[in-house]
Amino acid sequence: MSPSLEFRIAALARRDRILAITFTVLMWLVLVPLCMAAASVAPSTGITVALVVSMLLLALFNTASTLAMLRRYALNRDEIYRPDIMNADLARQQGRH
Repeated sequence: MSPSLEFRIAALARRDRILAITFTVLMWLVLVPLCMAAASVAPSTGITVALVVSMLLLALFNTASTLAMLRRYALNRDEIYRPDIMNADLARQQGRH
């Protein structure tokens, strides 16, 4: 693989990793205050517990799926990003930016 192609694949992988981590952190930053606000107006303790458990399950499953996706992308970088780069280069050559 050419150094240029490897550099481009690494750049795309780094961008995707940064975006996935950013969105996961933002999800947590939104869910926690949202859960606290909803729990503060919940009519009963049972509903508050259900809210907290639901929020934790949602956030943990989303975080786990993001981590699994990042691991899969790291293992298969070439198969994932090479076709994107090749198609982008072809479109650019054909004037279809």
